[in-house]
Amino acid sequence: MDNLQTEMLEIEFLTYSKGMTTISEVDFAKILLRFTNVENINAYLENVRHCIPDEKGITFDEFRSFFQFLNNLEDFAIAMQMYNFASRSIGQDEFARAVYVATGLKLTRHLVHTIFKIFDVDHDDQLSYKEFIGIMKDRLHRGARVKARHHTSFSGCVRSGPWRQVHQLWRRYKEKL
Repeated sequence: MDNLQTEMLEIEFLTYSKGMTTISEVDFAKILLRFTNVENINAYLENVRHCIPDEKGITFDEFRSFFQFLNNLEDFAIAMQMYNFASRSIGQDEFARAVYVATGLKLTRHLVHTIFKIFDVDHDDQLSYKEFIGIMKDRLHRGARVKARHHTSFSGCVRSGPWRQVHQLWRRYKEKL
């Protein structure tokens, strides 16, 4: 499973890197925000462009480690919820430490800095639960959200299909009698 996830991430990374060893911080932000419910993605992208004028780029190892972290987001969310209960946001060092404690992954300083520049909407160099976890939980669905209407019609079809066949068979049986 880990190999499959790595291959999928590599394909996504190569799509944006165009053969280079890094992707831009803006492209990284686009990838993260692509399947979220964020209304104004351009504001987030502009925030990254403004706050990180000298692009260093995100390497594949950083990219992969971030998505491994997202696979363990629930454990991290618990740690972040503690700060939320105390009405506190967390800084970059606390964020990196909480990620390591919750998931065992060490994110690079540059990656943590980039994450903060993407999600720190109020520019206070602190991330709140709402600014990060609220958006990333949407991202985990990766566009696979199903509206209730479609789900109901699909399950209704599955349920009614066999009954229709049973009724047809019953009618045929009765006609032969």
